[in-house]
Amino acid sequence: MGRELYHDKYLMGSLRLPDWDYRTEARYFITVRTKERGNILGKIINGEMIPNQIGIITNKIILDIPDHFPHVILHEHVVMPDHVHILLEINKRTVDAVETHHGVSLRKYSQPNASRHGVRRQMVTGHHLSQQIHRPQKGSISIVINQFKGATVRYCNKHHIRFAWQGNYYDRIIRNEWELANTKNYIRNNPKNCHHSS
Repeated sequence: MGRELYHDKYLMGSLRLPDWDYRTEARYFITVRTKERGNILGKIINGEMIPNQIGIITNKIILDIPDHFPHVILHEHVVMPDHVHILLEINKRTVDAVETHHGVSLRKYSQPNASRHGVRRQMVTGHHLSQQIHRPQKGSISIVINQFKGATVRYCNKHHIRFAWQGNYYDRIIRNEWELANTKNYIRNNPKNCHHSS
């Protein structure tokens, strides 16, 4: 199913819409890749993803996203050897007011004086990395993904683990219930459909 739906398009570039406001209430299929290829986050063994230390903390940080961003619903996710798929929904009706502490969210994985990787020095805009130093818009998908990426890198820095994400990420807006169901199925079945060597 997933092959028919996506044909691995997330490997080819962002499907980001140039005029779309990424603070808009919608469901987003996100793919973030590690900077290096290979078994960076773990291995696929007999169709099952076996995470290593980085993969385990990556999974935990993804699960923690709704605790730090009350307007975000986590529908589905999977950690793969060198990338993650995350299906998120922005739903501002889940909170009376969207007030998250950007720059301190997800920072429990870092040292108190750790730098903000992916927030101030890097801004993701579509599949291009902005060279300017400025903030993504509050409440946007870019903020959420930057916080997730930064928290993982800070954890690795704290534990003297060499690790980095790619500067870009790939996104797709889920437009209907059929596509939502297919995307969930694609994510759940990703490990057993993966031909990544173990």
